[in-house]
Amino acid sequence: MDEGAHNDDLTAVASGQGSGYAVFGERVAGILEAAEEAAEKIRESARREAAELERLAAVEAERVKNELTADARTLRTEAEEYARDMRLAVEAYATQHRRQAEEEGRKIVEDAERQSTSMRQAAEQMVRQVEGDVRRREEQLRAEVRMLEQRRREATERLREVAALVQDVLPSREESLPNELEQRAARPSR
Repeated sequence: MDEGAHNDDLTAVASGQGSGYAVFGERVAGILEAAEEAAEKIRESARREAAELERLAAVEAERVKNELTADARTLRTEAEEYARDMRLAVEAYATQHRRQAEEEGRKIVEDAERQSTSMRQAAEQMVRQVEGDVRRREEQLRAEVRMLEQRRREATERLREVAALVQDVLPSREESLPNELEQRAARPSR
């Protein structure tokens, strides 16, 4: 609002012009409407941002999960191929060293399976961690939305208090300014 126009309105009200009170009331109503519109825009923006962050986190979690699962499968496949190759090499080896070679082969297979299991568990742990991070971020976003809602309620309450103070200054009418403002606030936003 222009400072000069604001001062002109106050001067008009102070000088006793009848339309000054109406203009003042309209300006207060305009301020209240603008505040509620701004609060709604902030709330909607926060909801959109939360939904987008939640969507991105889900996509990222799925991507990481798929990547880690593919890595674990590849490692397992490689380990199985390696173990199979080792068994074939041991069987082709001389008979006198067969037992020793088979024992080595079994140890290698066990190590490869342990490594594969360990890697799969690490991948699953990372997926759980990413999912936990997503849940924590969702909670943070919900808390931010609640905080914005609280701010909007507080701003609305302060504006109602201002309206009540303005109503005390204005001459009595059949319908009070706070009731009128509440009715305007209850109307759907455009």
